[in-house]
Amino acid sequence: MSKLTKGVRYALLGTAVGITATAQSEEVMQLDALSVTAETSGDKRDAEAYQADISRSASGLTLEARETPQTVSVFSTQRIQDQKLNTLNDVLSQTSGVSVKEYDSARQYYYSRGFEINTIMIDGVPTLFDPGWGTGENSANTAIYDQVEVIKGSTGLTTGSGNPSAAVNLIRKRADNTEFEGTAELTLGSRNERNAEVDVSSGLNQSGSLRGRAVVAHNEEDSFREIGDSEQNVVYVTAEADLNENTLLTVGASYQDNTNNAPTWGGIPGWYSDGTRSDYSRSKTTSADWAYWNTQHTNVFAELKYNLDDTWTLNGRLNYGSNTGDSRLLYVYGNPDKETGAGIFPYAGGNFSTDTSYSMVDLFISGTYELFGYNQPLSFGISSSVRDFTSDSAFATSVEPIDDFNAWDGKDYPEHVWGESFLYEEFTDTQVAAYGSTRIQFSDSFSTVAGIRITDQEVDRKEAAYNDAEVIEHTGIVTPYLGLLYNLTEDLTGYASYTEIFTPQEERNRNGSHLDPIVGRSAELGMKAGFNDDRMIASFALFRTVQDNLAVADGTNVVAGTTDQAYKESEGATSRGYEIEVTGEVMENWEAQVGFTSYEVKDADGEKINTEQPRKILKTYTRYQLPGELSAFTVGGGVNWEGDSYATATNPVSGASERVEQEAFALVSLMAKYQVTPEFTTQLNIDNLTDETYYTNIGTFGQIAYGSPRTVSLTATYEF
Repeated sequence: MSKLTKGVRYALLGTAVGITATAQSEEVMQLDALSVTAETSGDKRDAEAYQADISRSASGLTLEARETPQTVSVFSTQRIQDQKLNTLNDVLSQTSGVSVKEYDSARQYYYSRGFEINTIMIDGVPTLFDPGWGTGENSANTAIYDQVEVIKGSTGLTTGSGNPSAAVNLIRKRADNTEFEGTAELTLGSRNERNAEVDVSSGLNQSGSLRGRAVVAHNEEDSFREIGDSEQNVVYVTAEADLNENTLLTVGASYQDNTNNAPTWGGIPGWYSDGTRSDYSRSKTTSADWAYWNTQHTNVFAELKYNLDDTWTLNGRLNYGSNTGDSRLLYVYGNPDKETGAGIFPYAGGNFSTDTSYSMVDLFISGTYELFGYNQPLSFGISSSVRDFTSDSAFATSVEPIDDFNAWDGKDYPEHVWGESFLYEEFTDTQVAAYGSTRIQFSDSFSTVAGIRITDQEVDRKEAAYNDAEVIEHTGIVTPYLGLLYNLTEDLTGYASYTEIFTPQEERNRNGSHLDPIVGRSAELGMKAGFNDDRMIASFALFRTVQDNLAVADGTNVVAGTTDQAYKESEGATSRGYEIEVTGEVMENWEAQVGFTSYEVKDADGEKINTEQPRKILKTYTRYQLPGELSAFTVGGGVNWEGDSYATATNPVSGASERVEQEAFALVSLMAKYQVTPEFTTQLNIDNLTDETYYTNIGTFGQIAYGSPRTVSLTATYEF
């Protein structure tokens, strides 16, 4: 064994200090390694497959893709690597049926089936995602995850919230290797992109009953705007120990630091002072060189799996996380004179700090029981979670004027002189739930998936600058789930699913009052077909969702005393449409992921809502390894197409309502890979090949924002 190998193994051993003591005796040291299969199902897919195994996140049960009565988009490690999807935002930008928009350069938000996504899970553990505060979850680095799953439709059974858009589940990398192995990767790209990543794993004792894994990543890149750059640093360590032949202990921790220099806050003015539409280049910024928006994320977790017998397992999970944020921002408003650039004013706010902590305890039992001559899977348990959020802010006591916005490049503009900080918002969200789900197989062709979740929630909101103290309680919230599956043929399954919706909302109206919880119901009807021994899955789904109290943007109105977007409640918001997705092996050495979504969303009066989201979305990507003597080459690429969308905004001069439109557009990406040696690979990626100009924000606060122009990167990967 080389000194390098020994050194890495000893470094990994240091991450397992908390569990090493249980593995010191010779008896434990000689245990055989447990096979970890609780979170995934079926045989392990080929390393280059796009159709990965799914976890238990959709229904709480370990089911195959064709056994899950909902649409699930899975991004395997290979799929993520092929397109260099470095962050969660990158993945969701490529996810079938998901629309990605921006408040500004540091904050993205996501829609599916016409509704906003607000739930992110890590290994099935739900955490709320509030993009408005820009706490950085969208920048989660994919280096520490094996795969990403997006479960479409309502997932109240597993997340505690019945949001019918989608839930995102991030599956952590595991310390499941008994032999030393790893990868090192370096990427250089346009706009001074520099990425480096090392991922190593190994057994930490002779028998392999103690194993470790560590990932370190660094990413940096300049903005395509006149000023600005970003940087990420990520560290992840995890270890597993087979305490005895029936018990597996997993511990781990991750830390991610995000630095955003000179980010925009809001977009570019949408109108000139004469009432005509503005016309600025994509590189135009509204930020200043002193501005920043930095976040830090820490997560610590422990899992204990105990096999009660051959069929039943007791599982315990602990999860603690903290997110902190600090920002000094420049927001500008007004409508500049087309010739002189006069008429833009700096806002006196923009000093924020946020502190979020969350803890979760989950205890569940899973196994099988015999009924109707079949082994039926069952899972039930209890969970408790607490989320604390605090935000402080400060206003400036002195700001410098902006003279000529036409000449503005964000440089040499003095920072505001900030006053004393005050409490902007503080609350504690506590949830306790009991849940259970089972699949009942009635025959070789017919089965059901049924479940229920009962949740108690309390939101204790403290008195702050823009709200009074209040305690909101919801007890005995019942979220039922029912799915029906019928095997029409050996390879074709029809399904139907139904669930109810109850989702508390953080949005406020123009008076500062929080909106009532969303209530409603969601149903899905579809078919799934498996090809090549289910190495390719094709699905078709019809969906319909009805919601009351849904938050929709209240034009350009803001919450009183703030710059926050104001919302209003929409009654009878109905989304209906269909999704088609094909993922997996088309033929040997050819993988593809293709999805098309079409839907409409209207309120009870038949008026369209959330029109800034495209109603038709096509997303495709494919890779092909050339045959014969050219097998060292792999080529790939894809097209993301969005139909037209629009927002209704008020012309600041005429006072009339106008549409701000985004016409249909397509983004093309290409990939070429060359296997230099069995260990060494080079890869070229080009995104937005045609350098398409498009909006990522249309009309919010009467402003607009542009998407990224063409980027090129070259990656070298070495496996050892």
